[in-house]
Amino acid sequence: MTFFEAAKKVLEESGGKPMHYKDITRTAMEKGYLESSGLTPEQTLAAQLYTYIRRTAAAGKTPEISLIGQGRFALSKKPRFGLEKEIEDWNKRTRDELLETLMELDPRAFENLIGRLLVEIGFEDVKVTRYSGDGGIDVEAELTVGGVTNVKTAVQVKRWKNKITGRTVRELRGGLLADQRGLIITTSGFTKDAVSEAYAEGKTPISLIDGEKLIDLLVENGIGISKRNMQYLELDLSSIVVDGDGDDGKNRMYQGIWPLPGGVNKFAESAKTMLSFIAENEPGLRSLKDWVMEEFPTVKSEKTLDGYIRVLRILGVVDYDGQAFKVTEAGRRAVEGDESKVLGNQLKERITGIKELLGRLVDGDMDEDEICEFLKETLKVDWETKAQVQYRMQWLLSTGLVRKDGNRYSLAKEEGD
Repeated sequence: MTFFEAAKKVLEESGGKPMHYKDITRTAMEKGYLESSGLTPEQTLAAQLYTYIRRTAAAGKTPEISLIGQGRFALSKKPRFGLEKEIEDWNKRTRDELLETLMELDPRAFENLIGRLLVEIGFEDVKVTRYSGDGGIDVEAELTVGGVTNVKTAVQVKRWKNKITGRTVRELRGGLLADQRGLIITTSGFTKDAVSEAYAEGKTPISLIDGEKLIDLLVENGIGISKRNMQYLELDLSSIVVDGDGDDGKNRMYQGIWPLPGGVNKFAESAKTMLSFIAENEPGLRSLKDWVMEEFPTVKSEKTLDGYIRVLRILGVVDYDGQAFKVTEAGRRAVEGDESKVLGNQLKERITGIKELLGRLVDGDMDEDEICEFLKETLKVDWETKAQVQYRMQWLLSTGLVRKDGNRYSLAKEEGD
């Protein structure tokens, strides 16, 4: 296994948990995925992951492994919605179109293109051979490594749709001079036999570049592709205090609470649905909004969407770091267990007047007008409408903390036990 393959396997087995590169290396070596005689395998693995992420992004693709920060890596989650998904789809279509264009090029033009690419990636003295009588060698080049070793390379270019077989590898090796190494570049792929033959022990190694890698190198070096940097605006909710004052919002109480989609009796259920999506995908703001509008088709307003997301943050079940939403510990408990119980506890701990109102209901039931007067007096607020009273009662009903009989609210039995 390569360092990358070992790291990917360890991260797959971690259950989605980010890991430090030192822990990845240690685990890979303990499980036998990785063998290294070097003194610093951790640094080698980290360097290869950093390089992989940079080069994959430069090639217009989403890396399979992402850098989380402070030396920690995790498996990437492919975007399913929003601008990130649109960009990924656009880049894939462009890469596919580039490959189709290569297949339609004049053979000589294609060989010249490969010669140009070799120059860009560091080869010197690149020569495209004569179109006839080249002995199967299309390009000759030299690669100087570290200013010390000069590697003469014979390149064979195959603009094929079918995979390259071991026979082609053997034929190239047979035509090499004593001081040459071989390189096969194709628009297709390689059979297992070809790969095995190329790296067979005791034989002159033949390097292989398949169609996917060829497109990567062309995109990375700006050949056949131009890159455009575009500015777009995205809300950064992490830089805006949720409810108007300057604390961090983790241990505070909030006066405002709003509904969630799905209906009055389904607030807790809808919250769990949203939290499950966030836990699984860790979406950006636009991606989350697009998903909510898809999941709840009646939602049309951006203002309404912002309100729904605000509710989850106020309840302390999601965090937002400016890039992605993630569930908090309370949010994870809601996803994995009884969402009504968890959200009920969050209401008590984070929404003003909830504890006091439940305490008052121990003494007897109340109607909406009585509850409104009680909360105004308790919270010292002058609400012009009953909206905040109604929202509180809807949440309490949805989480099972209270029940309603006619127009009167009473404490649920379990609350009074």
